[in-house]
Amino acid sequence: MPLAFQACLPSSQKENSRAISAADSASVALAETVLIDTLAEVWTARAPQADPMPVPMTLAWVGDTLAVVETQEPSVRRFSTGGGYVDRTDLPAESYPYGAGVRGDTVVVLARGRGALLWVVPGQGVVREVPAPAGATAAVAAPGLLAVRVGGGPDTLAPAVVRLDERGAEVGRRALAGPAWRSVGFLRVWEGDLAALSGYRPVVDRVGLEGAGLGRADTLALVGFSSPQLPRSAQFMRQEVDEPPLLMSSADVLGGRLFVLNLRSDHVRVDVYDRDGRLQRVLVSPTRGLETDVALDLAVRRSGGAVELAVLMSRPPGVLQTPESRVVLYRWRDR
Repeated sequence: MPLAFQACLPSSQKENSRAISAADSASVALAETVLIDTLAEVWTARAPQADPMPVPMTLAWVGDTLAVVETQEPSVRRFSTGGGYVDRTDLPAESYPYGAGVRGDTVVVLARGRGALLWVVPGQGVVREVPAPAGATAAVAAPGLLAVRVGGGPDTLAPAVVRLDERGAEVGRRALAGPAWRSVGFLRVWEGDLAALSGYRPVVDRVGLEGAGLGRADTLALVGFSSPQLPRSAQFMRQEVDEPPLLMSSADVLGGRLFVLNLRSDHVRVDVYDRDGRLQRVLVSPTRGLETDVALDLAVRRSGGAVELAVLMSRPPGVLQTPESRVVLYRWRDR
């Protein structure tokens, strides 16, 4: 009896379209006209082998030191401006901390495992704790301002930004438009607004600060964003693939401009956008090569006549691969 085999030859399988939207096409075209500057690498720093940072997530400038918030081993680690390891300040067990901001010499941390915001003085410990709303995924702390974002991603909560008073009580809430999967990322303060970053699309949700509450929310497209992952992003939005690619991991604000970590597999790239979300300059690391580490966060500041960009790099654990992390300081002569 003859046997019949049903199979799809490689040439007969349906291929997903690599077409992208008209807006993304225009952004890619603009990016090709923008000047590219090469960053100068100043130093690379790591925690001691005896006290590694297996899963760091965020970093920030605290005076003349860089503070890294380690999530797996709850702690704040500090590095000097020269890249030396300064100290470790432990946080409560199972707090799963993420950096929220800096007030003076104090690092404010969102402790997801405790549903709280912690005030941490490096070298001393937690000096204050206030409750955070249920489902808080990111937070921002600045002088006179506390806010968190809730929901988004696979969470059942609707995406929103929530403003808090100094005791952690809610004083304002603003829903974020768009699909929940897009609403994942850090919170920043940008030009007097709260900026809710999106890791999966080149957009920023800006929420106005009005008095002690919140104003209207608008979505700002980052015009000039370019990425090899844009075709896959379009495929996800057409429901041709199941997962969206991560396009941007973080951003920081300096002088009204937004510095965005545009993820690449072979180098570090930072896009600089003006107040209107239009690409002004592209900054790239001086070396290229297959990069197994992921750029997680960056902290930007002006130092003399240059801009310093500290980038947190982390290698996730995997098969035959141990986790490893480092901080790289770059310098850019802003022309």
